[in-house]
Amino acid sequence: RPRRRRKRFHRADDAPASLDSQNSETLEDRTRKAGRHFLIDEGLFFIDEGAIWSLNVDDDFDYSTEFNSKSTRIQAQLQDVIRLLPDDAVSRRTEEWIGDAFRDGMGSQRSATAYRLRRPSLKHLADATDLKHFTTSSDRFENFKQRIGYVPATDTAGAYYSAFKAPILYDEFAGEIDVDHLFRNPLLLNIHACILRGADGPTNLFTDNPYRPQAPYMEKIHNITRTSTGAIANAAVLAIWLYSADTKFLERGNETNINYRKRYRQYVEELRKGLTAKKAWVDALLNYWDGVFFPDADDDDGAARGAGDGENAEMESVVDAFANAPSLETPPAVCSYVICVISYS
Repeated sequence: RPRRRRKRFHRADDAPASLDSQNSETLEDRTRKAGRHFLIDEGLFFIDEGAIWSLNVDDDFDYSTEFNSKSTRIQAQLQDVIRLLPDDAVSRRTEEWIGDAFRDGMGSQRSATAYRLRRPSLKHLADATDLKHFTTSSDRFENFKQRIGYVPATDTAGAYYSAFKAPILYDEFAGEIDVDHLFRNPLLLNIHACILRGADGPTNLFTDNPYRPQAPYMEKIHNITRTSTGAIANAAVLAIWLYSADTKFLERGNETNINYRKRYRQYVEELRKGLTAKKAWVDALLNYWDGVFFPDADDDDGAARGAGDGENAEMESVVDAFANAPSLETPPAVCSYVICVISYS
């Protein structure tokens, strides 16, 4: 088919000639949408952007091995990509235009998120005192550096930003890592609300009547119904970037030199390792986030994840009632029912 001059993000122009124009453009749009969904729910960055599109899919991949090596980390992300890709894009995954469209979706969502947090949503994320110091990079550094984990240089070591001893990650911070308070700062949930529900997403978030826009929003567009470990890790990284001196959201901070790709990996690794090992703090954390965003999401045992103690207690009694219901000692013979039918006919 004749080729048009390719415009920016018009990846369908690079599709094989065997795929007609209308179908290729539709597939490009749906693949880009999958890229946006991936960034929101799974991760801000790829482990290795080049390798993921050429790697063979392991149909027997065990997620418990995700963090054994770099190759298993890439394979885990590939599994997530495959899960979100349109079915008709999976077989074309190694075609360059499909990978480009997926990355376009990730890139546009990443840029839109960074703009939203520092501009229209900032009034929901920072209090009046903090807002005064967001004007310049140097002002943010001077006023927020300790909050995001800055450790000044000493005679024997250079300055750096601590990944886990950053007060901004905690609802209560006493100077040491405390998993029971980690990733519970309301700021992180407000950031996620901005991503899911738009610039005013944090409005009334912690009430029984949280804000939801009338226009289509990401939570509904992508049918997001549970909190993922990737979403929590994303919010943590974005909280640090928001209060940092960095002027752009890049993989490595242009002022702080924070490696945001590495930081995401550090956070999501601890979350997923804890989830696999059934650590109580991770389960409680996911329940807490789900209780805020998806209070009616059904858990495996039928209770609403994040539901109040009263509802959970009631569900336990319901389960017990059905489990303890008496059984028939001797099932009635079929012939007895036949006799009854004859007798009353």
